[in-house]
Amino acid sequence: MKFGIGKESDPKIKCPSCNANVSEVPKGDRFFCPFCGESLKKKYVTLSANRNRIRITVDPISPSGREDFTSFFSESVLSYISRRHFKFTEENGEVCIEDIGSANGTLLNGREIRGGGVFVIKKGDNIDLGGRLRVTVEGIDFESI
Repeated sequence: MKFGIGKESDPKIKCPSCNANVSEVPKGDRFFCPFCGESLKKKYVTLSANRNRIRITVDPISPSGREDFTSFFSESVLSYISRRHFKFTEENGEVCIEDIGSANGTLLNGREIRGGGVFVIKKGDNIDLGGRLRVTVEGIDFESI
């Protein structure tokens, strides 16, 4: 059986790496793309603060920032977070954070990371955004697409 070529069944399910249609692959078997071999599992970082939780996708293309934290912090405090503040990526199987030139910087467990490249994160780490807002890494989760 060929997957993704000439099929029209569900164009919503695409491989995030090669954009091939993987809709015909049964969900229980969607571990790797049959075309490019990349993982078909999305990774999320769960952050918590002020009794709230948020899941942010590990994605080298889509940065995170002020808009992601509107349910966590007041409008006056949100001004310290840049619109494009940081991103989560995966490096050698580990999830990392990188400050992407934010105005007020990012601390990982008290250490400034702005301009320093990528840093591995793990459950329990504290991330301070803009010098004012602390979130805690609750976990790193995986979900099949």
